[in-house]
Amino acid sequence: MLNELDKIEWVPSWAGENRFRNWVENARDWTISRQRYWGIPIPIWECENCDEITVVGSIEELKSISAEGELKGDFIHRPHVDEITIKCKCGGNMKRTPDVLDVWIDSGIAGWAALHYPEEKDLFDEWYPYDFITEGHDQTRGWFYSQLGCGVISNDSSPYKKVLMHGFTLDEEGKKMSKSLGNVVEPEQVIELYGVDILRFYLLWGNKPWEDLKFNWDELKNINKMFNILWNVYVFSTTYMSIDKFDPTDYTLEDIHLREEDLWITSRANSMAKEVTESLEALYFHKATRAINNFILEDLSRWYIRLIRGRTWNEKNDPDKLGAYYTLYNAIKLLIRTLAPIAPHITEDMYQNLIRTVETSYPLSLHMLDWEFDEKQIDTELESNMDIVREIIEACARARDAAKYKLRWPVSEIIIVSEDKKVLNAAQSLRNVIMEQANTKDVVSSDKFEDVTITALPNMKTLGPKLRQDVPIVASKLAEGDGARILEKLESDGVYVVELEEKTITLEPQDIVFETELPENVGSSDFVGGNVFIDTTLTPEILSEAMARELIRRVQDMRKDLDLDVEANIEVFVDCSDNFRYTIKNFVDFISHEIRADKFHFGSEEGDYTKDWKIEDHNLSISIVKA
Repeated sequence: MLNELDKIEWVPSWAGENRFRNWVENARDWTISRQRYWGIPIPIWECENCDEITVVGSIEELKSISAEGELKGDFIHRPHVDEITIKCKCGGNMKRTPDVLDVWIDSGIAGWAALHYPEEKDLFDEWYPYDFITEGHDQTRGWFYSQLGCGVISNDSSPYKKVLMHGFTLDEEGKKMSKSLGNVVEPEQVIELYGVDILRFYLLWGNKPWEDLKFNWDELKNINKMFNILWNVYVFSTTYMSIDKFDPTDYTLEDIHLREEDLWITSRANSMAKEVTESLEALYFHKATRAINNFILEDLSRWYIRLIRGRTWNEKNDPDKLGAYYTLYNAIKLLIRTLAPIAPHITEDMYQNLIRTVETSYPLSLHMLDWEFDEKQIDTELESNMDIVREIIEACARARDAAKYKLRWPVSEIIIVSEDKKVLNAAQSLRNVIMEQANTKDVVSSDKFEDVTITALPNMKTLGPKLRQDVPIVASKLAEGDGARILEKLESDGVYVVELEEKTITLEPQDIVFETELPENVGSSDFVGGNVFIDTTLTPEILSEAMARELIRRVQDMRKDLDLDVEANIEVFVDCSDNFRYTIKNFVDFISHEIRADKFHFGSEEGDYTKDWKIEDHNLSISIVKA
């Protein structure tokens, strides 16, 4: 048994290397008989006269040597088998010992007994030994042991190749669930509130499978939110694709335009599928579910949908729009294929409505598809670049917030400063993504920010005790000097020399404190790998676009109040000052496109819905007429 134990892969490894090995090494004698009524009758007959024992090896043998008893129907079980006697060679009668086998023998042979071995050998030869079994850690001395023992005794080998020893589900405080304690969470209770898929996902996501899970309702709610977000992505996709009657089978890659973000989400979907595959094969279910969770929340919903939302408003057959649809469709298709074993119901629903309606040659069920992903579509450099760019864009948002400059308002320029070439290359390769998502007219990348003012000051903590009365003179010299050059000299030489009338003073890096001052109307924020600087100068052109975007937001809010369909066109009247009208006049076409207005007027009109607004210092009234 110890030799066979070394051939088994255990998850976690310590379960086999320590816990189970210790049990086998110190195994006691196993009393395999039980004095019970129900169970497998022990096939041992004992003579009443001479105590001779016969062990019967098969039904056919019993039939051939039996002397009395009914040998029809279910005769090998009690009470029928107890009536069968065998003639002993001494002339006496042999009766079966009344004991039954320990039920752990049943469990130990259940695998090949289900294959009807040894009567039938074809299935046994195909399926034995089993690829995988799983049970709780209490089965170290139970099922794991009984199977190994029976396998070695019967077939000289372990009956299984791989074992997952899983933990148990406890209450939130880590206590065993018990009806007497009133802390039992019934599966039916969870399913009624959230459904089967969410419970399945949560149990695999909650922690490492070999650890006990402290059941937590708040964590379950978070998984429910994830599924709601996934459903919203699905609804977004089906809504816009159905409006435009998009059918992915009608297009090839030559018919569409793919942006870098399309290639990125395709890469991420396949990377996710690869990670899930490797995690499932290793039985790291927590890693598989967390990879899916991260993809849905961070990559698909919070980023890719955000990146393509504007493209969905383009003309129906615009190649750029088709590229977004095509990519989103295939990303979701791969996602639900990967999620299917864990959440079989919601994925099947999506498959039937999104995939099967257009790809009618596909199997009747999602679960009939092969498990696959395309490793050739994984671009790790692109994924790394996008991670950097997302940090840059978040830093831009922080810089705007610090400068109290609205996200909706464009800026004329963003400067990305870093000494890391990977950061600069990422910013350059995904420049268009930065421009669109950071709402800027230009992106500049550099290893330093030229316009910052650097001031050198004495560090009183170190110079006070050393220089005493010379500190004011040194401070004056530092103030007269160019802070940037002082810093450069300090970095290159390790010291900075101050020449006084009567002596020379050498300052070390810790003796000088540098303060930086940005130009007016420049905001900044840092990120891992660098800094961003945004120019918040409000030019007439920038102000015009900013006001246009503010107006768009108000109209979109009114569309929501009216509960208009996404594709519904409207007629809009804007009653405003001449100043506001002049400010946005060059953006009327842009505004009309964004709000789906086939007619846009300046002036007052009693429409289906009228509302007063204040945009900055401008008071205006907006009326919407349904088309």
